[in-house]
Amino acid sequence: MGATESGSPGRFEIDDGSLLNFASALARTPSQSGRESAAVELSVERFRSLGFDHVEVDEVGNAIGIMGSGAGPRLLIDGHIDSIPLHSQERWSVDPFGAQIIEGRLYGLGICDQKGSIAAAAHGIAAAKASRGSFGGTVALTASVSEEELEGAALASFVDRFRPDFAVTSEPSDTRLCIGQRGRAKLSVRVVGRACHAGHRSRGINASEALASIIVAVSALGHPTHPQLGVRDITCIDIASQPYPSVSTVPGEATARFDCRFLPGQTSDALLQEVRACAETALSGWAEQPAVEVGICPADFCTWTGTQFTLPEFEPAWWTDDGSDLVRGAVAALDSVGIDSTPTHYSFCTNGSFFAGELGIPTIGFGVGVEHIAHQVDEHITLDSLRRGAQGFAAIAAQLVA
Repeated sequence: MGATESGSPGRFEIDDGSLLNFASALARTPSQSGRESAAVELSVERFRSLGFDHVEVDEVGNAIGIMGSGAGPRLLIDGHIDSIPLHSQERWSVDPFGAQIIEGRLYGLGICDQKGSIAAAAHGIAAAKASRGSFGGTVALTASVSEEELEGAALASFVDRFRPDFAVTSEPSDTRLCIGQRGRAKLSVRVVGRACHAGHRSRGINASEALASIIVAVSALGHPTHPQLGVRDITCIDIASQPYPSVSTVPGEATARFDCRFLPGQTSDALLQEVRACAETALSGWAEQPAVEVGICPADFCTWTGTQFTLPEFEPAWWTDDGSDLVRGAVAALDSVGIDSTPTHYSFCTNGSFFAGELGIPTIGFGVGVEHIAHQVDEHITLDSLRRGAQGFAAIAAQLVA
């Protein structure tokens, strides 16, 4: 696998200047969800220059590079190229699209989540192929779009076509091996009461007060735990009432949305039933009860190519056993290039929910940058992490498609 000295970790020949050039170019290129076309084109150009055997932009707008065509295993490495919208610009100490390098850190919106990983994976895969001469299997790299809208949705058509045996999500992990994550759901609770003049409140049914009681009941729920992933969370993230602003009117309608981070095995039906039971308990003492609707919020978005999606925001949790062939192979790969291979997990949601949680594809995570830096002011990666990530992706590709 490209070892340079007997007994020392194997290293792959990677042009660090070219790697940094690609990462910097991506950092300079805005790519908010739905507006990724320029960053996708940059990726396509770099995939071609690195010698990928097949390069395309699919109908959804993902940049795809494929290396190898052997009969062996098929590996998908994914990095989403879209970013969240720029926020809190006045608090940034650098230009969010300046790709500045300060004290060994490359700054830019989306560079940690996940443009740095895309650059590292592209160069790593090319280096693995160069070291082997050929792959026994096939590696596909996707610079995918619209992950911030809904994890995995924009990749469905390509995954169905490519049919990978293994998948790697390259969300930031500080170049640690991740083998699971909690799931993510967005729930809505809509209460319909009866509006009336606030001076005659007894003639109405106050939807806001009813919703407040439900929110308190949900916050008091007991939650299951997972030995590695921790506790399930359900958090109220916004509230709206109608009419708003109210002019001496008891609100006749109120809606809250909840973010739920749940554990493997939790279904959408079970989660909805649990929240409905909370609502029933919270309102059991009301003489006249409002109507309550509990559901999964829809994600409704359009990619930059015009492909429309409307899907429920329910992304399953997943966990890949540390004794599986995939994890053991990834551990051996990272060990071979001197990277800490101790398995850990993500705290946030990734496209792994789609690969592993929905499709059952054995999945791991490995990426450049630190997880909690994603979506933050002064988002950045270290140059050490970028270089280390490229070596790790090279080793994983070489190991898993050997």
